[in-house]
Amino acid sequence: MKLNQTELFDHLKATMEKMGATYQEHSFRATSIPVKSGLCLVHGELCFIMDKRRKLREKNRILGRALARMDLDTVHIPPAVREFILEEG
Repeated sequence: MKLNQTELFDHLKATMEKMGATYQEHSFRATSIPVKSGLCLVHGELCFIMDKRRKLREKNRILGRALARMDLDTVHIPPAVREFILEEG
């Protein structure tokens, strides 16, 4: 099954949330320190923070790379999404 970028994003975001991370988008433009999208701990909670100005294809690649570093054996992921994650890792 071939997914478009929006469908892929929705699945990747849902997978990140299944892994226990909240997903948030913020604009990093106004920050005076260099900030990158990715996983972090905020008050002891796992969060994935994404620069909302990124294009959808970039968001998918960033999410895919982060998920590739996680143990995904315990969650159901559609085959096309799992394949994308493996390719990004």
